[in-house]
Amino acid sequence: MPSRHGLDLDRGERLHYRGGLRNNEEVGVTEKRLLVKADDELTSIPYTNVEEINNEAFNWFLAILSGALVVFGIYSMMSNPLLGGGFAAAGLWSLYRTYKHRDRVRVHTHSQPKPVEIFPEDVETLYAELEPAIEAVREEAEEIADRHQKRE
Repeated sequence: MPSRHGLDLDRGERLHYRGGLRNNEEVGVTEKRLLVKADDELTSIPYTNVEEINNEAFNWFLAILSGALVVFGIYSMMSNPLLGGGFAAAGLWSLYRTYKHRDRVRVHTHSQPKPVEIFPEDVETLYAELEPAIEAVREEAEEIADRHQKRE
C-alpha cells in the first residue's frame, strides 16, 4: 500500500496509487479525487469535477519539423551565419521543448479554464489506477441521478 504521508487524506479515504512526477512532484490517486503535491502545495481534483483526461505521448510531427529547422539553419549558415544560427537555435529549443513535454497528462475540469498538466514518470500505471476510479465515481453519480429521477 502506498504511503499516505503528506497527502492530507480524509478519514477512511484509500490511496490506490502514489507516484512521482518528472519535476520532483508527486501524484496520488484515491477513490474520490486526484492529488498533485508540489513543494508545499497540495492540489485536489475531485473526479466529479473532471471533464476529460488526455495523454499526449510524444509529438513526432513537431519533432520532425524542429529537426528540419535545425538542418535548414545549419545549411543556411554558409550564406548568412547569424540568420542560420538563429534558425538552428530555434529548432534546437523547439526540439528540447517537445521532448520535455512528452507523456503529458492533461486533466480538464469544469471549474478551471486551463487544464491541470502533470508529467508522470509512469503513465501506464497512473492510467491503470485513474480510469477505473473515475468510472466508479461517474457510475455512482448516474445511479444517484436515476434514483432522484424515479422519486419525481
